[in-house]
Amino acid sequence: MGIPENIDALLVKYDINQDHLARIADVTPGAVTGWRKGSTPRKDAVRNICDYFNLSEDDILSENYGLAAKEHGDFPGISNARPAVGMAMGLAPRLGKMHAGVLAQPDVCDEATMVSIPQFLVDEDPDCFVVSSEGDCMDKVLSVGSDLVVSRKKQPRDNSIVMASVDGCDYIVRRLRMTANTMILSPESHNPDHEDIIIRRDSEHSLEIPGVITWYQAPREME
Repeated sequence: MGIPENIDALLVKYDINQDHLARIADVTPGAVTGWRKGSTPRKDAVRNICDYFNLSEDDILSENYGLAAKEHGDFPGISNARPAVGMAMGLAPRLGKMHAGVLAQPDVCDEATMVSIPQFLVDEDPDCFVVSSEGDCMDKVLSVGSDLVVSRKKQPRDNSIVMASVDGCDYIVRRLRMTANTMILSPESHNPDHEDIIIRRDSEHSLEIPGVITWYQAPREME
């Protein structure tokens, strides 16, 4: 799966046509047609798309780590023992467990353990950290039990997957949707029991977003 599949996955995921994508990327519709046939987008076009949708360049350009692989459930996990081929690896602290389901306080580790993650994530945010997810609220996009890389530096935007604190103590992982008057934490789950959490800007409830999820590592296979 390469650039054509990633572009097609982007169009489907965000329910847009290639003319709309061309406007976002600041290119002609013909350029998007070329991408869908295998040509490589210019760097400025990739940057425009990534900035608009809060994506990484890998989402557009990578065969193994692109949107198409993620949407088809083929996104590879990164094992401490067997790091992704060709990728420089760095270390980040795993600080605890986070619930991708019901509201609950995080289970904080007494002592942080270091986890191997791609070095470019550490370069982008040296203060990033890892939490282990629990629950099935986001199981359409994040495998249950995954390690999630959380960036403190990256600013949350509409459609970001975030680590959220509700009323100062409740931590979950959800898709953030923002409107003029509301902040919505949406599940992406095969379990229909999960519902949106809607926080109106004029309500008494508070919403803090300590970080944005920028990477996930699927659970290691049991040996």
